[in-house]
Amino acid sequence: MSFRSVVVSAGGTREPWDEVRYLGNRSTGRQGCEVARAALKTGAEVTLVVANVEAALIPRGVKVVQAPTAEDMLYQMNAAAAGADLIVMCAAVADFRPIRVSGKITRHADTIPTLQLERTPDVLMNLIKHRREGQTIVGFGALTGSEAQVREQGRKKALDKGADLLCVNRVGDGHGFAASRNTLFFFDSQGNERGQASGTKLEVAEVLLQLAGEISQSH
Repeated sequence: MSFRSVVVSAGGTREPWDEVRYLGNRSTGRQGCEVARAALKTGAEVTLVVANVEAALIPRGVKVVQAPTAEDMLYQMNAAAAGADLIVMCAAVADFRPIRVSGKITRHADTIPTLQLERTPDVLMNLIKHRREGQTIVGFGALTGSEAQVREQGRKKALDKGADLLCVNRVGDGHGFAASRNTLFFFDSQGNERGQASGTKLEVAEVLLQLAGEISQSH
């Protein structure tokens, strides 16, 4: 099945602590951009919601929406999702954000500041909660550990999230972030492993779209 309207998120959110500092992660957004590129190749209209992604990674032909923080990502994804057939939540949204302080923190202060955190909104769960009929939603999980541990964590995460398709990949020790290649393990909403794909991030993105189409047709 080819989707007509696709929304993809990419990149890593940066959660401000003060005017200068932020809490972030190592995601470059390459995998999300390659999902968008693969969707364009099928003829879909693609909206790419990006969190701190270099312009060179963004494929030509997509509508680009900026969403640098978790709160921005929640708002922009909700707005873009309304008319989408397929939503791919690939961005690495921070699980926590600093409780912001006013003014600039300085190293010359008499005391060392304490970083206090609060939870960010779960964008994927929000999209699933407010989905419209006929919409297919794909989530991502970046997990650490051995391959066996990643697959088991992925199965549990798929059951917890309830996305139509959950793609998990191993990160750390040279895997995942900033690499040109990736290995994805795919799980459906029942925790069943639907396969895996290894290759360039464009190649695994094409497998992702194929599986999403198969799941969409089975609804």
